[in-house]
Amino acid sequence: MGAWGHGIRQDDLVCDVIGAFEDHLKQGKSIADATAAVRTQFAEAIEDADDGPLFWIGLADAQWTYGQLKPSVLRHVKEDFRSGRSLSRWEENVRDLSRRRSVLEKFIKKIARPNPRRKELPRTVVRAPKFQPGDCLSVLLENGQYGAALVLAADHSDPEYGANLIGVLDYMSPDKPPPGFFKKRKWLRLTHHNWKNTLDLTWYLHVGFRKMKPRLEVIACVELLKSDPKPAKEGISYAGWEHLGQQVIWQREWGTHLSLWC
Repeated sequence: MGAWGHGIRQDDLVCDVIGAFEDHLKQGKSIADATAAVRTQFAEAIEDADDGPLFWIGLADAQWTYGQLKPSVLRHVKEDFRSGRSLSRWEENVRDLSRRRSVLEKFIKKIARPNPRRKELPRTVVRAPKFQPGDCLSVLLENGQYGAALVLAADHSDPEYGANLIGVLDYMSPDKPPPGFFKKRKWLRLTHHNWKNTLDLTWYLHVGFRKMKPRLEVIACVELLKSDPKPAKEGISYAGWEHLGQQVIWQREWGTHLSLWC
């Protein structure tokens, strides 16, 4: 099962229901409309003997959190508990069953009363990508030298999690990279440790940008080429901004290490 603990929110489906519910609220929907939307979205789960009770638990938790738990939803949770449906997944282990039963009893007791500290309805926080495609970045590295990176794409598909695809160039110098260097497209190829001549291409979200911002400077903007790496997300990792440029240091250190052994 998709549970990693006995807690109410230690289950994949419960978290999915709550997440979907909050997504609808962020779009400006009311509690009633968000409820209708997730019931449609999780219609198959509701009809499933194992997933149905988890759906109602997740919906109840979400509604109660925002101060509007519907009596019909509470009845579903109570009936599933009384009938044993919400405990059936835990019957193989007596100890786990006992812990889960205790958790559900406390949960039902809690949500049976109005939430004294209900949350305000969430709203979407727009976090746009930090750079435009073609931006040429000078990166102040941790060792005090400068690296270079080229912004290959800006993803606006999720308003809250705008992202930039950035390719790091093979550059490390006491001086900032000159604008003309970016036209050469000398990509950093990773061969250190277990890397197999891979380009350093990474999607960067907003996380950690504020701390990294003083170390970044747009030197120029160039037109992207058809030969540039494409912004397909599959197989390309995500990282925090503090990671940007780190690989060029490791790659140079690896080269020095190999030369000492030769």
